[in-house]
Amino acid sequence: MKVTKNPHTAAWLDEAMIETIESIKRVDEKGLLYKMNCVHDYYGKTIVHMLKQMGTIDAGCSAFSTYNVEGKMLTGRNYDYKHFDNKGELTGLNVVVRCAPEGKYRSIGVADAYWLDAQNRTFSMGALDDGLTDLSHTVLLPYICMDGINEKGLSVSILELYLKKGEAHVNQNEEGKEKVIHTVLMRYMLDECETVDEAITMAKRYNVIKTNNSDFHIFITDRVGKAVVLEWRYNTLYITETNAVTNFYVGFDDAEDVYRKGDLVENFVKLDNTAKTYHYGYGHGYHRFTGIISALERYIDYTEETYVTKMTDEEARDILRGAAQNSGTEATSMTQYSVLYNAMDLSAKVWVNQNYNMQYNFVIK
Repeated sequence: MKVTKNPHTAAWLDEAMIETIESIKRVDEKGLLYKMNCVHDYYGKTIVHMLKQMGTIDAGCSAFSTYNVEGKMLTGRNYDYKHFDNKGELTGLNVVVRCAPEGKYRSIGVADAYWLDAQNRTFSMGALDDGLTDLSHTVLLPYICMDGINEKGLSVSILELYLKKGEAHVNQNEEGKEKVIHTVLMRYMLDECETVDEAITMAKRYNVIKTNNSDFHIFITDRVGKAVVLEWRYNTLYITETNAVTNFYVGFDDAEDVYRKGDLVENFVKLDNTAKTYHYGYGHGYHRFTGIISALERYIDYTEETYVTKMTDEEARDILRGAAQNSGTEATSMTQYSVLYNAMDLSAKVWVNQNYNMQYNFVIK
């Protein structure tokens, strides 16, 4: 039997899948961030069948778009979720995934490997190079990227939404359309779309359904500066232009204080008198949203009719830092990583576990 550095025992693995698994390497010292070069066909029958068995994906998160001082489009994103290992300690396990599917666009994205087996907490800090954990299921990572950017400068991010009492989860069922969950749709966008408009057109071709008991919206930006959020509410797709998003419906004005199990979790906070108009819909993340908007207001170029924002990469990083969350009482109150995508350089700057003094750099190759 061939000895490999990254254990994998699944009988359904082919040679390309094994090559993908063996490309996994640790990036940081603690084992919170890894990288993987995806060379297998993740559109194949084996992978597609396994996708139908995927468990819950959840996420808090904040995201925004801006230009840097060089006129390059940036998308900043915090990924927030509180994971625990089998010892009850806080953990995380994120993988920068490089994809180059045949006949489609190249991309890089950050996946949360914990969701591969959340029930058993198998994929916790350090698991991908401990020499013991079976890594067979890491071939699914392209479909559980929480955000990413492709070679055309299109960036996508997924963020969780909460439902009002009595409101149903998304479950579109239009005849003749294939059903997909949000992260799968995101993968299709990264692989096939060049612009926000193309991504919107793609979204309309599918029936979007919940991932177990979770709903999400998708923040999309492109190289020319367009930024929108896609929200599926009442089984209808709503598209709203915005340069910031957290975890409430930005296409609706039905905000209210958020309660969980009868306890007040977050007071609704609204920011008025801003250069741009924002909606405040049901959900949570208002404090982060108003903080991001307030920060963006400082960098508005008022010589531009559209009031675009311009700042340095370091200033964009600091907005992410300001919106980052320490471990709190909510499942979504822990920032695992922050990332800044550059639509022109096709790069990603990543900071792990709120250590903004240690930056990891990646580019689409």
